[in-house]
Formats: sequence, structure tokens, C-alpha cells
Amino acid sequence: MGRASSILLAIFATTSTTLSEEPPNFVVYLADDYGYGSSNAYGADPELIRTPNLNRLAAEGVRFTRGFTTGSVCSPTRYGLLTGRYSWRSRLKRGVVNSYDAMLIDTDRTTIASWLSEYGYQSAAIGKWHLGYKSRRFDNLLGEVSPGPLDLGFDYHFGVPNNMDDLHKIYIENRGVFGLRSNRMSKYGRSFYGKPYDGYDAPQRVTTKVMEDLTGRAIKWIDRLDTETPFFLYFSSVAVHHPISPSERMRGTSNAGAYGDFIHDIDYSVGQLLEALEHRGLDKNTVFLFTSDNGGDIPTDPDRPEVQAQSAGLSLNGHHRGDKHTIYNGGFAVPFMVRWPQKVDGGQTSDGLVNTADIFATIAEIVSKDVPRSESAAPDSFSFYKLLENPNANSNRPHAVLRDVRGRHALLFENWKYIDDTLPPPEKPRKGDAKELYDLSSDPSETSNVIDDHPKIAQRAQTILETIRTQPFSRNVALD
Repeated sequence: MGRASSILLAIFATTSTTLSEEPPNFVVYLADDYGYGSSNAYGADPELIRTPNLNRLAAEGVRFTRGFTTGSVCSPTRYGLLTGRYSWRSRLKRGVVNSYDAMLIDTDRTTIASWLSEYGYQSAAIGKWHLGYKSRRFDNLLGEVSPGPLDLGFDYHFGVPNNMDDLHKIYIENRGVFGLRSNRMSKYGRSFYGKPYDGYDAPQRVTTKVMEDLTGRAIKWIDRLDTETPFFLYFSSVAVHHPISPSERMRGTSNAGAYGDFIHDIDYSVGQLLEALEHRGLDKNTVFLFTSDNGGDIPTDPDRPEVQAQSAGLSLNGHHRGDKHTIYNGGFAVPFMVRWPQKVDGGQTSDGLVNTADIFATIAEIVSKDVPRSESAAPDSFSFYKLLENPNANSNRPHAVLRDVRGRHALLFENWKYIDDTLPPPEKPRKGDAKELYDLSSDPSETSNVIDDHPKIAQRAQTILETIRTQPFSRNVALD
């Protein structure tokens, strides 16, 4: 055997040990505003809603009871999921990415998609994006829409720019407006937010059909895949974000009103994707992860479908206090389920602490048997792979920083939750703002602030939080 052949064989052998013999596929399904208590697998009454496909994920995989997001609103969690980095380390200290804002993720930052591309993965970002486009704030999405997901390692993108009823009212496909006929624009109608739609000369989204459109695009993408090449699908649902717009198929199918019907759209979408994987013989070695970007939104208006569902008995966020936007766990605690038939036994439950930012490190460990160095990628991501192998094991994550819509931070560690009242400018304090401490082991609903009883624990929490803030990564920050 010649020297060149020996070298090639050695390279092949090294690659084969780096990747498993049959590297798994990954589907990350991110629901929108979908609270902890909004599926049967997490306690929802089947007389109100029925979620057979989500129940199947729990029955055939691992259901996490302490799954949290990094933000209690959309963009921070999406940033953290794709980069493994807390969003408050970026320019987004508070709020969300608005409809005409530049892309939040820098193109030189490693994402799950760009990291997986180094291992030969195909990838797609389909669904709600809400991380901005282009390099600076823009007036419209005419012309080339770049940078965008394709500049972050994805091979295909079909997306809703911001949310179900944003002013763009169109889809983005790869680097442009889907179906754009001309550069003519004519404002019309009025969105849920009170302003007229931009009126692009392109097919306009129909709210009751968006879930069907997105799921259909994902299935078409799966059907076109080279089955010999592993893939990563980041699918981000528009349900159950307002305006609550269930499909014709699901309208009237629940006993929790339109909101319950919209939940059925999520469940149906999950089922359609599982069926597509099964049809292609891909489901056994596909890691299917379902979670949400934040807790359910419970408005004060009694006529809103979310409130009506709550009044019917559906506890959107389970036993957790608060909802979307807030600093309490109702804004952060979410369903978190992982199904991987080839490797993971079904019907298991884990109470290990996991976070949406941990998806990056977990995928990395599954693929390469290691996690990236914090200095190079995923600086705030802890792998939970061992919890898939043994749900009773201790979590790798010793702490988690949560960020609400106003930019306040909370720290989860051990059995405690500490809330800091520090605000980023230009936010100003409001009545009731204060440092808080809760013992979640005895008070999981955060009803009794015990900060005055445990000043040393509060000081310890503040020190840990300040250390995480000042370090460029948190994976090396210990609790003591």
C-alpha cells in the first residue's frame, strides 16, 4: 500500500471515530408562546385539549420537568438556542428584535447549523425567525435579504420574519421575499398591532393557513433530502402566538375555545413531521426535540382566547407563577421532550435542570462525543446528553440565567431562584421592583419571597450572577 493511500485510510478512520457510524438527524421543534401546562403530557385535561402526538414524544422519549428558556419573550430564546449564548451578551439587553431590525446574530458567530455543516450536515430553518435580517435597520425587505439564516450555516430558509401577524405579511425564502412579482408596495388593511400591512407585491400570508404552509414546506424539504447525508431541521411554529388563528381543520375541535384549537394545530404539525420521517425511514435515528420559546401569554382582556381557555380550566403555564414577559417561572418553564428511538428508552422523566441554550452543546456531544471549547462556540451551553442516557443522573448545568422582557435577570441554582432588580438603560424601576428569593423545593409557584430570611444565600446568588455577567462564558463558573 502506498503512502498516499495509507494517509487517506488514516484520515477516514479518524473521521469515522469522530462521527458515529450512522450520525443521527436532528429536528428541533420550537413552539411559540406555548406554556408548560398546555399539553396532556404536562397535565392538561384531555377533556379540554388532546395532544396525542406530543404525548407520543413523552411516551417514546424523555420528558423533562425542569426545562427552561433563556428569555420570557421570543428573540432572546431563539438567539440562545441557535448560538448557545445568552442574548444579553449581545446588543439585545431588553425587549425583542423588531420588524425592521438588523439580524441579531453576527455572521462570524458559530451556530448549531454552521457547526454541524463542518460534519457534513444539511440544514434548514423553517418557520418563525424573529432574529432580524440584513446588516442594518431597514425600511423593507425588497432586494437581497442578506445577511440572514443562510449566512449562519443554514442551507435553506422559509420563514415568517417576526410573528404570525407582523406588518410584512409575507414569507421569506432563502434570500428574498417569496413569490415577489415587483418592487411595488401598497399599504393595506390593519394588523393585530393596529398598523397597516406593508403591502408587498407578493403572496400574502393567511393567518389560518400559516401552520399548514410551514409544516408543508418542512415535509417537502425532508422529502427532497439525500438520505445518506444527516440533516438538522430547525422548525419554529407560529402557534400559539397571537392573533389566535386556528386552522379550518382544527377550529372547534377542543373544549378550550380557539386557543385550544390552535394547540391542536401544533400537535397535528408534530404528527405530520413524525409521519414524514417515518415515511422516509428516518425516524429511528432522528433526535426529535420539542420545546417552546417562552411560557404562555395570559392577557388581561377577558375577551382574548388565551383568557377564555384559562377560564375553561386550561392552566396554560401549569403551577408556575406569571406568564410570558414576566420574571417568574410562568415565563420560562416550558415543555421539553426528546425522542430518539435508536438510542433513548421511552416513557422516562428527568428532573435535571435543562435550558434551551443547552441544545447546542448536546447536539455537539452526540455528534462529536465532545462539546466545543467555550472560547470558540456555545459559551453558555451545557450538554444534557447524559440525561438522555440516564434521566436520573445529575444535570451538567449548575445554574441558569433568565432574562425577562425588561432586561431583568434571575438566577436558578440548586433549589433556589434569585431575582435581581438591576435594569439595563433606558428601563426605569417600577413600583414593586425588588430583589427576590424563592425556595423552589418548597415553593415551586414562587408565592413567598424569603430573601429577608436568607441574606447569605441572596448574597451568594448575586455574586454568582455578577461572575457570569462579567465572564464571556458561564460553562466554567462554579457555584462555590
